[in-house]
Formats: sequence, C-alpha cells, structure tokens
Amino acid sequence: MPAPVPWPPAVIEVSPDLHGWRMTSSDGLFFGLFADRASAVRYARDEADGHPGHVVVVRDPTA
Repeated sequence: MPAPVPWPPAVIEVSPDLHGWRMTSSDGLFFGLFADRASAVRYARDEADGHPGHVVVVRDPTA
C-alpha cells in the first residue's frame, strides 16, 4: 500500500503593509501587524518553530 500523502505545509507570510509589516498564515491561525520587518519575521519564525508543518515566506520587494 502506498504511503499517505502528507498535508501541504501551512505558509506564514510576512509582507510589507501600508503601516508596517503584515504577517498572515494560510490556515488562518496567525496574523498581525508589526512596526518593522525584523519583528514580524522573528514572530513568524517562532510560530513556525512551535507548530510543525508551518513554513515562513518573506515577501520583501527591497531585497
């Protein structure tokens, strides 16, 4: 019997917003608005580390 297909990972996306940096997850569990990129990325990584199956994607047009 073939191995079951694992669920696709939930994506926690960090992206620029009008007033700072926005963090949202594709499964709707996490969201927030941060004053700076570093804080948003740090929080997203902490959440991903605590929730197996979550990955962090940073959308940064200046990078």
